[in-house]
Amino acid sequence: MLASKRVLAVALALMFSLGTAYGYVGKAWAEYSVSFASPSITITAPSRNNAECSGKLLIEGTSTLTQVWICLRGPEKELETYSVPVKEGRFSRTVDLRFGPGIYTVWAGDNPRRFDGSIRFTVNSLEDEDLRYISPSAYVDSDSAVIKSLAESLVDSGASDMDKVRSIHAWVTQNIAYDCAADSNTDSSMVPASQTVTLRKGICLNYALVTAALARAVGLPAKVVYGQAGAENDGFLPQLHAWNEILVDGKWVPVDATWDAGYIKDGRFIRKPSTTYFNPDESLWRKTHHPLEVTLD
Repeated sequence: MLASKRVLAVALALMFSLGTAYGYVGKAWAEYSVSFASPSITITAPSRNNAECSGKLLIEGTSTLTQVWICLRGPEKELETYSVPVKEGRFSRTVDLRFGPGIYTVWAGDNPRRFDGSIRFTVNSLEDEDLRYISPSAYVDSDSAVIKSLAESLVDSGASDMDKVRSIHAWVTQNIAYDCAADSNTDSSMVPASQTVTLRKGICLNYALVTAALARAVGLPAKVVYGQAGAENDGFLPQLHAWNEILVDGKWVPVDATWDAGYIKDGRFIRKPSTTYFNPDESLWRKTHHPLEVTLD
């Protein structure tokens, strides 16, 4: 049960191939100039370039737009974007500087796939740790009220880390339906985990984002992984797919909630929750899942 190659390839490209997508800056001067205002956006916080902060950055401003896009580049050129709604001409968003200490570059604009550099500044994060797999991101929004409330309801206070992951996996496989229609609609798959929880449907990428968000919400580092999945010997040709790795007792445990949720028959999703691909035997996993890259979410 995999998303079509075209849909998933485009969706994943928006997540980790950012340097040629929304990380693009069109002019050489834009890479090095410092500016806090454009004709449609004014940044009011931070108020100076290279301000120091500890792991979190509050970005505030005014705009004539309905939403502002923020692009963040980490110390090792990691890139991610955030959509920030504008209400009554003002916007505010706290973003996690989760790629460790160092200089982060921030752009703002009206297009998530192209930033012209009219707004560009830097901040210096003093956070010692690399928190990319535990902190929230734009799509793994583990800090959202929806995700936090659900995670709290699923996990008992005395549960082991493995039991926490098992409870999360059970909820996702039992409550998220595979969205067959989304195979032909790329944009519909690029939504935050909290939105998928509300909609109760999605493709493999959405299953992985929800699983990662719930895991991080209960304090477990979680990766979103993409690669080829399938086994030709079983008549299931490998295709692009997304799944998770979650850190439990010092070991990255593989989890594929999509495959454990059910199957597709005659174009319809048939729910059949299982734990076949929850921390499976290593030989089975290597036969069916071949990672290509860990996304930045």
